[in-house]
Amino acid sequence: MQKPFILLLILLAFVFSGCYKVNKDIVKKPANLIPKDKMAEILTDMELIEAAVIYNRTHYPEYTDIEESYYDVLFDHYHVTKNQIKSSLNYYNSQGDEAAKIYDKALSILSEKQSILNEKMREEESKKFRDENNYKDNPLLYKENSFGNLCINPFISY
Repeated sequence: MQKPFILLLILLAFVFSGCYKVNKDIVKKPANLIPKDKMAEILTDMELIEAAVIYNRTHYPEYTDIEESYYDVLFDHYHVTKNQIKSSLNYYNSQGDEAAKIYDKALSILSEKQSILNEKMREEESKKFRDENNYKDNPLLYKENSFGNLCINPFISY
């Protein structure tokens, strides 16, 4: 009863120890490897491109070939090729920790851009609210809430 169990444990140990560093040995470092910081910026822009493509497909179905032109602009902007991005991605993904750091940086760049966009949208909405509700004529009627948005001041009766 114990022999099959011990043999199974030994077999599992060989299987798991043999699979540990497989990717690191298979994928060689490309000669034209894109630096990590630049790769994070490229991945960020690729995510923005994908979002724009999905938006355009939803709202403007007549524009079918726009994705290729977006990527052409990306390649020109960063002075890279599609194959260079693919080989660099394959290499970094095989490195595990390095890929995680790159993706974390790309996510932080996207979060930063999102917070800037949210702030601009809040400012535009506030300006629109002020313009529509004659804020200049009645500044005491409105109060800024904890989110920074203007709302009608509940303590003023009109």
